[in-house]
Amino acid sequence: MFIRKIFGVILLLTILTLPQSVSATKTDWFDRNYNFHGIRTVIVFDMTVSPGMDYGGSIVMRNLQDTYIQNARKLKCNVITEMQACRTLSSQLGMNLESMNPAQARQIVMENAYRIADAWVVANIDNIANNYYVEPARTVWESRTERRHYYDRHGNRREETYTIQVPVTYPPRRVDISTLEMTLQMYEARRGDMIFARKDSRDREDYQAQIGMYGRITNSFFEDAGNKIR
Repeated sequence: MFIRKIFGVILLLTILTLPQSVSATKTDWFDRNYNFHGIRTVIVFDMTVSPGMDYGGSIVMRNLQDTYIQNARKLKCNVITEMQACRTLSSQLGMNLESMNPAQARQIVMENAYRIADAWVVANIDNIANNYYVEPARTVWESRTERRHYYDRHGNRREETYTIQVPVTYPPRRVDISTLEMTLQMYEARRGDMIFARKDSRDREDYQAQIGMYGRITNSFFEDAGNKIR
């Protein structure tokens, strides 16, 4: 009986340490007539969040922005941040963009992006959600290896292993679901036409796992965009 209890604990721990279930859906569009190889410099605007999204506050936002810019370096071309673009264009246009309303300054940078770049990128977190469901108790049949000893016809003690099916009951458990949805877009600088866009939606059976998913989403986008540029 003691051995069976130990076996049950080990089995439960094994199940709990299995990789969490993940679902990911990426929908892409790109301009097949655009020459991505001509891109040499890209302005990467600060990542934004849809109103009402609880992303964790200013410190989390700074970390998200740092991850975003780090992954943007995978474009393998000259990357200019929004702040750098504001400073450069302020000098060229004779105005202080950094003192303006951020939305107004961003619009001016977009309209004049062709002066310093070939394209620009914007990204928005469309949805952050934490949900859960309760998985009911269940009993399943599982294989278990047993050993037994016997004596052959010569009186020698032998050991053999065999497999049996045993019922294993798992108690109800809470399953947390982390959801993150983002839209990332690249625009040609001179006319402002969109040339590449992605809608990336991901779910993970884990508690508040959005930061990891965010890193994978932005990394994937910039790697794929970089492959088009190279």
